[in-house]
Parts: sequence; structure tokens; C-alpha cells
Amino acid sequence: MRKNKLLLALFSSFLFSVNTSSQVVTMDTVSIFSINDFHGAFVKDRGASGAASLVGMLNQLKAKNPHSIVVSGGDNFSGSYFSRITRGEPLQQMFEKMKVELSAVGNHEFDWGLKYVADTAAKYIPFVSSNILKAKGGSPSWMKPYRIVERTLRDGKVFRVAFVGLTTTETPLKTKIENVEGLNFIHPLGAAAVQVLSELKKDNKIDLIVLLMHIGTDMKDPYRIVEPDSKELPLLPGVDAIISAHSHEIVLDKINNIPIIQAGSNGSHISMLQFQIRNNNGYRDISFIKGDTLNAQNGVADPEMEKIVNQYMDQYHFSDIVSVADDDLIHDRLVNKFKYTIPGAYITKGYVEYYKKLHPDEKLPVIGCNHFGGIRASIYKGQVNRLQAGNLLPFGGNVGAYRFDGKRLKKLLNDGRNTNAGFLQTSGISMKLNNEKQIVEVSVNGKPIHDNEPCIVVLDTYITTGGDGYDDSLFSDKIEEMDDESTSIFIQYLQSLRAKGKHLSKKNAPLPIVQ
Repeated sequence: MRKNKLLLALFSSFLFSVNTSSQVVTMDTVSIFSINDFHGAFVKDRGASGAASLVGMLNQLKAKNPHSIVVSGGDNFSGSYFSRITRGEPLQQMFEKMKVELSAVGNHEFDWGLKYVADTAAKYIPFVSSNILKAKGGSPSWMKPYRIVERTLRDGKVFRVAFVGLTTTETPLKTKIENVEGLNFIHPLGAAAVQVLSELKKDNKIDLIVLLMHIGTDMKDPYRIVEPDSKELPLLPGVDAIISAHSHEIVLDKINNIPIIQAGSNGSHISMLQFQIRNNNGYRDISFIKGDTLNAQNGVADPEMEKIVNQYMDQYHFSDIVSVADDDLIHDRLVNKFKYTIPGAYITKGYVEYYKKLHPDEKLPVIGCNHFGGIRASIYKGQVNRLQAGNLLPFGGNVGAYRFDGKRLKKLLNDGRNTNAGFLQTSGISMKLNNEKQIVEVSVNGKPIHDNEPCIVVLDTYITTGGDGYDDSLFSDKIEEMDDESTSIFIQYLQSLRAKGKHLSKKNAPLPIVQ
């Protein structure tokens, strides 16, 4: 009997301890929302949610998820005509409404010069990048290698998430070299290891480490991470998740059991990573429970943000019609990166016509060119307004005229067909290829330009200083630089066609002929 009483007492004690411990178990969910490659796409259009819908949807998501953190993968302001003309002014208001807490540094952050990043953008965007260093060492003053975000959970204790920033080492090739003068873009894996292993792991109060990287990922790549110097990042001990950007892809997967996510581009999607935190008598168990990429284009527009955007639309006459298209005319690096595109043909034809208008007596053949990546949008069937036209050339580069001969012209065009950056766009010429697919003859109006015969090339000047890896020695004989930049020249050309009653179309496009 005594033995039975003892067993009953022990069993009762066990039940009491279980009930006691269950009273101090708490469960929380921390949600990390992110956007990337917004590129100043404030106006709703194909593939772009617009600032108002993006703000509205994100705030709806945050209302359902009390422990939310919002971050950006970079390329925030540069990349739309709207943003360039307004100098990205609405971005601060948009980020404040979304409560964006930090951002990776994208390559396009440097498009308006280092001074703009440091003195303007960094004032309201807390930037992170661990692999951007000053030439003499150390991080620039306007950013940090990582930042820590805190949330107080139901147990009253603080949950700390460290976001380690990374930037593509392609940046010096993706922007004007003078815009990143004095900066070094070092190996991402080594830079991340220093922060994660040497700094953050020493702090035993860090609960989660996330790589926030402006480095591309792609579901078609078996390693998911596209850039060779970054493929091993998921193998870095201590990393709990990776939020990526730069490649404009929708990505959701795991590598080495580490979730990797990316939300497309232009605010089309919002990515979400959710982590469950179980607190049991002071011990935390943290587990990844869900990832998703949410289409933001159907979000209910935030009325205040919509009003702000519409005010800019009216102020700068972005809705004015400049042309009409009879067909969808596609220029997309995911569709026709290694082809001559119809938008590319119209743009480069515009350069030629602009130069000829300035020099009506010019007898030499004039050839227009534009690097593939500088053209950032397509033209869709129907009326084309000023904003839509401007978005084809959102960076507004300088246009220069250079004296060439036939031999150098063939080299330029051959280089433009043999680059991973996409075909150099041109128009109104004929090219003959040999069996090795190399250009052996270029003709204008049916007349070949022989090796020693002069001609004129008019193009955006991005590649003339080595952009996209082009040979800058080809551009040694500069004639002049145009007063108007590329976007303005293109819009003027569209307006001139419309004044003549001409529509944009597949049938009438001045595409080059390849034989």
C-alpha cells in the first residue's frame, strides 16, 4: 500500500510539473517582408504594382502579422523615368508608410552619383553592405555591414534579427566608374563570413541571421544563386535565411536547408519569410515555417500614396500621349536578350534622325546604337504616354557622335553580338555573316561600308568608357555630344512620327537585316 501511495505521489508530482511548464510556454511568429529592385516604379503599369497598391497591400499584411519586419533588397529609386524626373522624391514617403527598416545597397543606388547616395538617400534609408569598403579600408560612413532589428515577443523578451548586407561585385561594370570611385567591392563570401562568424556569433543574443543581398538568384540555376563568387553563401555556418535581389526573378527555395527568396521587380511582389519562436521555460526554439511571394498588383491602393503619385503625374505631364503602337513591341532580357528588338530599332533610329537634323548636309552614313541593358521596358499596343515612353530609357544617358571606319564598325557590332550583356541594338543597316556568325560586311541603304571608308556612329555613351566590357579604344574620335539626353531624343522622335500620322508597329520597324 505504501508503495502504491509513493507511485501515486510521484505521478501527481509529474502531472503538476507538466502543467506548470505548460503555463510558461509561449508561441510567436516573426514575419520578414521584403521588396527588391523597385526602381522607382511608383505608377501602376504592366508588371508594376505602383506605390499606392504596394503600400496598401503591405500594410494589410502587417496588420495580420504583429511581429513584422520590412526590408528592401536594393535598387530602390533609379530605373524609372518618373523617378529620374522627380529625383525619387516620393520614395521617402513610401518607405515611411511601409516602415522599411533597412536596405541592401544595389548597383543602381550609384546611378545618381556617390554624393546622392551618401548625402540624400542614406538620410532616410539605413543601408547595409558588408562587402563595400573604402579604398583605405573600413565601411563608408553612410552604411553599416549589418544592422540588428528587435521585436518584443509575448514572453516580454527581445527577439533580435541581424541583417548582413551584400552587394554584387558587378557594380563597377553596371554603373559609371566615377560613381563608385574610392570604393572596393570585395568577395561576398569572405565579407559575410567575417560578419557572421567573427562578429555576430560572438554575440549570443542574436536569434536570427539573414543575408540581405543585392546578388541575383534564379530558379533555373541549380545552385539558385547566379553569381559564381556567391554560390556558397548558403553553406556559411550561422546563416538562417537569404533574401536576394538584382536578377528580377521570383525565387522561393531552400539550399542547405536555408530558405532563399526574391520578389521579382518593380514592386510586382512582396516576399514573406515566417519564423516560429517557441519559448519553453526560458529556452527558445526557432524554426522556419513558411515562405511566400505575394502578388502585390491587386493590393487595395493606399489613398494618401495614390494622391502623392497623381500630383507628380499632373505636374510633369506624364500622361500626355506621344505615340500609338499597333502591336506589342517587346524588349525584355528574359525574352530577346540576344536579338535585335523593335524598341531598340526605334530608339537608335531616333538617334540617327536627331543627328541628321542637326547636320542636314552630312553625307557620311550614320548608324545608331544603344546597349541592350540601357533599354528597360517594352512598348505595348495602344496609346503610349510620356511616362511609358520614358521608361524605355529611364536612365537618360548622354548621346555622343563618333567618327568610325568600316573596320571599327564591324568590330563594334561583332562585340555587340558576342557579349553576355545582350545584343548591341541598332537599326536601318544590313549585316552579312560568315559561317562563324561574324559580321563581314555592313551596308547602309544598300551600299557597303568598306574597311577604310568613314562613317558616323551615334549612341548612348555608357559603353564608350568600357561599360558592359566594351572596348573603349573604339571611341577615340569623338565628334560631339548631343545637348539632349537619350530619353528626350527618343520621345521627340516618337512625337515626330505621330505628327506624320505614323504608328509604331512590327511591320514598319527599322530593324537591321541580318544575312
